[in-house]
Amino acid sequence: MELDELRERLTRFAAAHYGPGQIIHGLGGFSGSHGGLTFGFEIREAARDTCTAALVIRLSPVGVRRASNTDVLRQVPLLQTLAAHGFPVPPIRHHGADDEFFPTAYVMFDKLPGHSFIVWEPDASFDLGDAAVGGLWRQAIGLVARVHQFDWQRHLGDWEKPLDMSREVTRWDPVLEKAAEAQWKALGEGVRALLLATPPPPSPLGLMHGDCQPGNILFDARGDVVALLDWELSGIGPQYYDLAWLIMIGDRANWHADWYAHNPLTPDEMIEEYVRLTGRDCAGLAWYRALAGYKMATITGLYVRLHREGKRPDAAWEKMALALPAMYGHCRALLGG
Repeated sequence: MELDELRERLTRFAAAHYGPGQIIHGLGGFSGSHGGLTFGFEIREAARDTCTAALVIRLSPVGVRRASNTDVLRQVPLLQTLAAHGFPVPPIRHHGADDEFFPTAYVMFDKLPGHSFIVWEPDASFDLGDAAVGGLWRQAIGLVARVHQFDWQRHLGDWEKPLDMSREVTRWDPVLEKAAEAQWKALGEGVRALLLATPPPPSPLGLMHGDCQPGNILFDARGDVVALLDWELSGIGPQYYDLAWLIMIGDRANWHADWYAHNPLTPDEMIEEYVRLTGRDCAGLAWYRALAGYKMATITGLYVRLHREGKRPDAAWEKMALALPAMYGHCRALLGG
């Protein structure tokens, strides 16, 4: 959906929900976000030039079957439940689907103050000293531990079926086939074979965020958490996979010298913090770390292709692609290959 069309739709939405004379101001995406379909804006009363509401809208892709991460509405009961239990999540203001305003599903959140720590290109407002950045990562680990300790069976028992890990490796086969470069596909196939050679190790089952990392956390000026954002990939499943994703993002061994996550903590230090908070032993975590790296590298290979073909232009994926040989190689090392 183009910005001009979205602005017109939001203007009609604002008039219906907030009264006549409302205009849409500052509509735009977010730096560091490469998923699209997420926009911030203000609803302002034109006559007095006052802010009526500051919101963020997330839209499901138009014309795409809504399921899993393409169905933004699935997170509504989750976030409402978490908010009711004091979890730092963005408040939902509106949601709907296929109504007179939008030809797809949508959720609108209150726009909260603060900045996300985009780990590859942090906002200039952040202190990049080791102590400050390490503190942000420790808070991210604390959030993922808190997610994992939430009593999902009591409060979310009917929300979603648990993830079938027996299919989690092969589900990325069609994506691997579309890698932008043949070398990446070959490297990915080698890691895929190693992953399939070993069954998924045991892991605690429960709520997973899916992409808990500092880039999806709002921090205030003191570096304290305001909210954990971006729950599109959430689900019920093996929680070591969730932890492994966070470690994969922050592990310098996965990245290129010209494009790496700012993180002074080693993977061992991150694991130790999680163990301290949860009391879990994290046995078998290496397999899940390899799976997380495989998933990231495979998705990157596809998005580089889409960028190069002009279907989803975003030069940031070329920077991510610098890491692919190292990332696939680190996956092999984690699997003993």
